[in-house]
Amino acid sequence: MNLDLALKALDNPHRRTVMSAMRDPGAHFTPADGIDPVADGVCVLQISAMLGVNQSTASTYMSMLRDAGLVRAVRVGKYTLYKRDDEAVAAVASAILHEL
Repeated sequence: MNLDLALKALDNPHRRTVMSAMRDPGAHFTPADGIDPVADGVCVLQISAMLGVNQSTASTYMSMLRDAGLVRAVRVGKYTLYKRDDEAVAAVASAILHEL
């Protein structure tokens, strides 16, 4: 885990909003096209709608979170589904406490 990369990914209010919403995806995202946000993950279309941004911007946000290791991405048909990696988030929180 690269703490600097994780902090950079979290240095945006929209990306933090996504991470917060993905903590409880059932409460923030509705199932679509047979995809359960809790079991399967959340697609960029759902994320862009929640944030009120275009799909390209939401995709860029998710790429940064994925590259930082904070979310996992799985391709299912035409969708890329994202799930929060709670172990990685805990590791970032622990690293911050250790560093500071």
